[in-house]
Amino acid sequence: MNPRRERLWHGSLFDWWSGDQGRSSGYKFPRAFFRRGGHGKIPVTGTSLALPVINEAARKLLALLRSAEVAGRSLKTLLIRASQQGKVSAQIYVKEKVVAQQISRHALEALGLAGIELIYSDPHSPASVVSERLMSVGSGTLTDEILGIPFHYATEGFFQINLPVYEMVLRDMQIFVLADRPVIDLYSGVGSIGLTIGGKNPTLVEISGSAVAEMRRNLRALGRHANIVHASSESALEYINSNATIIVDPPRAGLHEKVIQELLIKAPERIIYLSCNPVTQARDVMMLSETYGIREHIGYNFFPRTPHIEHLVILDRK
Repeated sequence: MNPRRERLWHGSLFDWWSGDQGRSSGYKFPRAFFRRGGHGKIPVTGTSLALPVINEAARKLLALLRSAEVAGRSLKTLLIRASQQGKVSAQIYVKEKVVAQQISRHALEALGLAGIELIYSDPHSPASVVSERLMSVGSGTLTDEILGIPFHYATEGFFQINLPVYEMVLRDMQIFVLADRPVIDLYSGVGSIGLTIGGKNPTLVEISGSAVAEMRRNLRALGRHANIVHASSESALEYINSNATIIVDPPRAGLHEKVIQELLIKAPERIIYLSCNPVTQARDVMMLSETYGIREHIGYNFFPRTPHIEHLVILDRK
C-alpha cells in the first residue's frame, strides 16, 4: 500500500441540502455530502477534502443563490473544480429552468471564477446529467500537468483529483508496459494514461463525447499521434489484440462482460488494470483467472482518511 500523508485534492462535489420547499434566503441552505450507505445528506460548512479556493468559491455561490432567492427545490448539485494552479470552474445543476431568470449573467461574472455554467438537469435522473446548458460565463475547461504533459479537461469530465499520487501510479504502471508492443487504452478519458505511458501511437477508446473532444485537443497541442476511438469499450472489441499491452481503468462498475470475454478470447500477454473499486476489480480478475495470473498488485491512498483506495493489478497470461 502506498500511503500519501498530504491531503491535496483539487476537485470536490457538493450536493445541495434543503429542509423544506421554501426560498433559499429563508434558511441556512448549506452544502452537503450524501450519507454513506443511504440517500440522506449531511450538511457541511466546508470540507478539508478540497483546496481552500474551492471552499471560497462555494461560499460565494451560496451567497449568490440566497440573494437571488432561488428555491431550494429548484437546485440539484453544485460541482466545483480547481486546477493545481488554483484556477476554479463551477457548474450549478438545477431541476427547474426558471433559475436562469433569477440569476443574471453579470452576477455570475462578478464571482470572478474562470468559468461557471448554469445547467438544467433532468429531475427524474438521480445523476447530475447535462440536459441543457442554460447559461455559461468564461471557460469550463481546466488544465493540469501530469508527468510534465499538459492536459485539458472539462469541469464535468472525469479527471483524477489527487495528481501527486496519480503520477506515482503512472510511474508504477509504466514499468509493466511491454516494450515495442502497441498499447490499447480502454476507458481512456482525456488520455492521461495512454498519452503519458502509452508510447508513440496508442489506441485510446472513450465513450464520452466531451472527453474525446478534450483528448483530441490534448493530442493536437502535443503534436502526437494516437488512434482515438469514440465508442464504449464493449463496442470497440475489435481493437483488442493478442500482440498489445491492454490498459483498463473502468468506472466503479468494473469491466463490461463483453470486454472480459474478448480478453479471454484474444489473450493478450499483459493486462494493466487500475480500479477505483477493488470489489468489482476482484470480480473481474476472478473471471479472467482461467487465462491470467496476478504478477503484481498495489494499493494507493488517493483519498486519505476515507475508506476509498485505488488498486492496480498487473495480469500476465499463464
